[in-house]
Amino acid sequence: MYYVSRETEFHMSARFAHVMGNAYLGTAVSYATIAVELDFPFALLSSRAWLRKANTLALEAMHLGIAAFMGLVCFGRLMIGADCVCLRDEDYRSLWRSLQAGRARMAADWPGEAGRQRVFLAGGSAPRMPGTPLRKGVHDHV
Repeated sequence: MYYVSRETEFHMSARFAHVMGNAYLGTAVSYATIAVELDFPFALLSSRAWLRKANTLALEAMHLGIAAFMGLVCFGRLMIGADCVCLRDEDYRSLWRSLQAGRARMAADWPGEAGRQRVFLAGGSAPRMPGTPLRKGVHDHV
């Protein structure tokens, strides 16, 4: 990461150049990158799902940083896709269940939503709350 940050060929942001200019932070980012990359094969072969998910999340964050700070958007997107292929189906199922549980918790905690009922119009239009005036739009078929 240190040598890449010194390369003038890449379109880096001033913030990334400033962060990598700090000796301690630049060293920490460089060693963290090496540790995550070296841990990747062991995480894939591990029977622990949390290790695979954590390593894949760290790799995706690293590749998002490459896309955002270095201007290598196509490379970052391709590598994020390649990292996502390495997760197992049960990992995706558990992530989906966690997402649904989080959404249910947020909906339960949202003020004023407990007594209301949403009305969905035919044709896939946006949900409308009862008691609000309906406007006939292009996609509304009432």
